[in-house]
Amino acid sequence: MKATRLRVGTALVSAVLLAASLVLAPAGAAFADGDLLKDALTDYGAGRYEDALAKLQEYVAGNPEGEEVFAIIRAAENRVLLRALAQGGDHEKYIKYLMDKARPVEAERMADADAIRAAIEAAVNSADIASQRAARARLRSAGELAVPGLVPYLASEDHGTLVNAMLALQQIGDAATVPLAEALEAEDARIRLFAARTLGDLGDRRAVAALARVAAGDEDEGAKAAAAKALARLGGSKGSAADIYARMGNRYYADEVSLVTAFDSVKNLWRWEDGAVARYTAPSYLYPYLMAEECAADALAIDPAHAGARSLLVRALLAQRVEAEVLKGNGGEAPEALAGAFDLAKTQGFQAASDALATTLAQEDWEVAVECCYLMAAAYGGESLKGSPLGDALVAPHKRVRYAAAISALHMSPKRGLANADKVAALAAQAASESAVRQVLVIDDRDDTRAKLLIALHQGGYVAAGDSSGTNGVIRAKNSPTLDVIIVRADLGDPTNTVPSARHSSSLTVIDEIFADARTQEMRVVVLLDDTPEGRKARVQEIYAAKYGDKVRFIETPVVESAVLATVTEAAEAGELNPDRERANALAAKAAGAFADMDFTCATFNLQVAVEPLATAATTGPTPEIRLNAVRALGNIKVGGADALVQVLTEGEGDELRAAAARALGGVLSAQDATPEQVAALMEAAKGEGDVATAALAALGQVRNLDGAQRVELFRTHRLQVAEKAE
Repeated sequence: MKATRLRVGTALVSAVLLAASLVLAPAGAAFADGDLLKDALTDYGAGRYEDALAKLQEYVAGNPEGEEVFAIIRAAENRVLLRALAQGGDHEKYIKYLMDKARPVEAERMADADAIRAAIEAAVNSADIASQRAARARLRSAGELAVPGLVPYLASEDHGTLVNAMLALQQIGDAATVPLAEALEAEDARIRLFAARTLGDLGDRRAVAALARVAAGDEDEGAKAAAAKALARLGGSKGSAADIYARMGNRYYADEVSLVTAFDSVKNLWRWEDGAVARYTAPSYLYPYLMAEECAADALAIDPAHAGARSLLVRALLAQRVEAEVLKGNGGEAPEALAGAFDLAKTQGFQAASDALATTLAQEDWEVAVECCYLMAAAYGGESLKGSPLGDALVAPHKRVRYAAAISALHMSPKRGLANADKVAALAAQAASESAVRQVLVIDDRDDTRAKLLIALHQGGYVAAGDSSGTNGVIRAKNSPTLDVIIVRADLGDPTNTVPSARHSSSLTVIDEIFADARTQEMRVVVLLDDTPEGRKARVQEIYAAKYGDKVRFIETPVVESAVLATVTEAAEAGELNPDRERANALAAKAAGAFADMDFTCATFNLQVAVEPLATAATTGPTPEIRLNAVRALGNIKVGGADALVQVLTEGEGDELRAAAARALGGVLSAQDATPEQVAALMEAAKGEGDVATAALAALGQVRNLDGAQRVELFRTHRLQVAEKAE
């Protein structure tokens, strides 16, 4: 399954469904019938999806209260909700809306730790059955947050206390699974035993790996037998516990809806520490990868040689790094600890990096594949590259992956064995010449206008892509942080709807989400107005202008290339393309640096093709780092570029760059004959003072065709004044 960066699952809900609620339900008193929602969920459970959707739409149109929604959603089986979400489209939209509507109520109830402790006390120790039931209902509202307080009671020798604790955990439902599975690490065998039994009662297969581990090797026979029985109730398992952990981690990594089911901005992670279930919180955009990391670590704790788990661990760490970099590049803040993700991944070794690259290429997980390429180079120790996925990366469909593979190959400088090695130098040289390009995404569900817009944009020199779905378009935007402009059709969805607010709801939702998210809020939006009567078109434009002001611009159908390009260009130039330019410049500097640091004796690559791009980067590169690295590169590969180096030596800005040009020129002229003009430039530079003069004089010593007279002249000009002239 293709893994997407900064997933939409946790981010779209508020904007998408709040807007839907505004469209579907007028302000005022609620008149929703809760039985409609219950019936809809029953239909989902029975597979009657269209009947369920019709009831959902009617229920949402009744403007339901959050308390009612919360109570019904909480009482529903998790599997039913997941089945509804899995249908996608409007099914997913309405279910997410209802979950979002219930969330403030749930959050309010969950936030009171004292109330949770009181409910646990009543549920476990009250002598009144009605009080116990009421307390268990309150604990169901608290969900996973109630689990740490209930787990210690599983060690109780009192039968009634133990049963009450187990009943409370069962009442919480699937939300208890992940923290309760951590209790299988407890030192107390009774906790492990009764945690296993309860997990079997819950029936959630997320517990399979932990149960398999206990069933396979727990030192307590009772806990071992209870885990085996619970495992059988869950349908058994295939492979070792380490295999199961690795498979589950891969599913988390892919953000499968059956595992990642909540839609909060912050999520909980659970670990057994210091004799208790400990809660950690993390940003939701990192949650799938953190859970994948946890699963990989658990698998490796069982089997340290498990290659699949080690590859998963590497990918999970690098995915977190990618997410953090995207967020920071768009003005957000990421956990500081992620600065060490790359180095931590490197500790897993070259083979793990190679395996991770193979997997990311197969899954089209391009951003992480880029990092895997760089990780392979960082961990390389002369291993054979025969059959390496790095060769596949050199011909990957994604340009950044090809660039990363080429840059990494230069750093590795293998003597033989790398497939597609003939492409390395040209790709890396192209990367060294990379500059920021303007990119546009067109979100339009009319194939004809979308195609015309893409043609016009391509003709105008833009890199453009299109999507017919508003939801998918937002996902693409969040996964493409270098986008400059997004064109959104004003009436995505049903064009026959005559109610303006309803007809344009999907488009408003899409734009709301673009402006609400830190990764896309700086992108410029152009609204495409359809060819409708002038009065209606003006009314539509008023709707968007009133809501977004000067944050949006407008184009109209029929598509006129000149008008489209003028508006898109105006939008693109309205703000700085800092993230885009910084990424392009960083890539160029990295590529030039790879040429500078590679083993110049490596005959695997045709370095001659890199001379012209590097010479251009050395003289006109957009940043000092690019120019300096390109100069160093020419001096290292020693196959040309002397005239460009002379230009930098004589006209370059700053002594550091000019001295580097002198040293590089010496390297080039040690491998090929110098022209009189090149020698003269070095001679002149050597007459000065400081680092430039010193470097130029040393470079002259490397010139292979310097004649005897020139060497004598150099000696006389720069003769050391050791002896003092006597009076």
